[in-house]
Amino acid sequence: MPDDGKPRDLRIGLLGCGVVGGGLVKLIDKHRSELAANGIALRVTHVAVRDAQRQRGIDMTRFRVTTDPMAVATDPEIDLLVEVMGGNTLAVQAGCAALSRGIPLVTANKSSLARSLPRYLEAAGDRTAIGFESAVAAHIPIIEVLDRSLACEELTVIKGVINGSTNYILTFMERAGCEYDEALADASAKGFTEADPTLDVEGIDAAEKLSLLAMKAFGAHVSPERIHTEGITKIRQVDIQLALAMEHRIKLVAAARRTGDGLSLRVHPALVHRGELLADVDSEFNAIILEGPGFKELTFLGKGAGELPTASAVLNDIVKIARGGAGQLPGFHKQAGEGIRVADTSTLKLCYFLRLPVAEADTSAAVIALEAMGLRVLSIAQIASRDVNYLGVITDVVEEGRMMSLLPEIGSLRHVKGEPALLRLDKDNYRDIVEREQSAYFGASLQREPGARV
Repeated sequence: MPDDGKPRDLRIGLLGCGVVGGGLVKLIDKHRSELAANGIALRVTHVAVRDAQRQRGIDMTRFRVTTDPMAVATDPEIDLLVEVMGGNTLAVQAGCAALSRGIPLVTANKSSLARSLPRYLEAAGDRTAIGFESAVAAHIPIIEVLDRSLACEELTVIKGVINGSTNYILTFMERAGCEYDEALADASAKGFTEADPTLDVEGIDAAEKLSLLAMKAFGAHVSPERIHTEGITKIRQVDIQLALAMEHRIKLVAAARRTGDGLSLRVHPALVHRGELLADVDSEFNAIILEGPGFKELTFLGKGAGELPTASAVLNDIVKIARGGAGQLPGFHKQAGEGIRVADTSTLKLCYFLRLPVAEADTSAAVIALEAMGLRVLSIAQIASRDVNYLGVITDVVEEGRMMSLLPEIGSLRHVKGEPALLRLDKDNYRDIVEREQSAYFGASLQREPGARV
């Protein structure tokens, strides 16, 4: 910062002036006097858009406007580049072009950053900042927390609900009692999904965010292609109801954790017990949970998408860079550990939910058959849907590879009248939860034999 007391004039090149870019311009205008009082004068000077003739609800005549992102990225008269146009190829080229000449980059583009992180880091070197708070969870300042407040903390788990679109859809399915297609149509009508919702509903968006979170939390970059990823398109209303009957809610959970076999990263629908904070995150809200031996557990909650939450996160990164702050890349370097590797999903040990179509009279026989296979059943529920009786089962901890190998055998049981469906539980300690609840109900004197079924 200059010592003459005058506000620092920061000239901004802007790639994309749609919902987020336009929101950023509005916020800069709104907070201009407040920024000036803190020694910062922000000016958007050069803007790249796809359609220069489109009306955007802001005065575009005060900027130089182009349809060429590289013209902005290489403009010698900008001090900082903001990229909110999306896409991969052009976004990476423009971002790296700015970084390579010492121009800081602020980006909301999780896809390009997660998939091309080594190129960005090479272009940035050790001194040029990359701000990307808005790329992960918008209004939850999780990158700032990881880079500053918990910079030297050992983390064991980072997980959460980090896609607002899918969380809205699952919440709507539960509240309206409808199937997936109807909930998706409602979300689209209200602007919670893109025209093509694939990136959201197939879990790809969450995997890209998890890639960035894991990099900051554990110091290891794992590209989204290497993250086990499943979406919510196969979730049915009967799954929602069976989960509720067993005191769980279904959420799209993204999780990265240290295990004895390496770093486990996965995105998939999961049953979350209603006693957990993550179960109470509804609609378009996001939540991120950090776990570590020094602080046990921290939870962060906020809106993860939209014009103002995302634009506000972009503006905050700009201000941090203008003030010479961190909270960006390269930022604080976590040591990944020698030889860290991505754990094989098949070796994970989790509790599982099974949805089985069975005749009501065959319920007990189906449970006995599952236990004969070595699957310890912890909880069951039944629901009739469209003249079919469904049995919901929660198992004790099973290795994933073994569970997957058992599915065809489960489907061939004479008591099971169709293909079984499987979901994972968010935690692998469901037995502890059951015992805690039964102890609270029956009293602290409740005793069990070792290994007894609960």
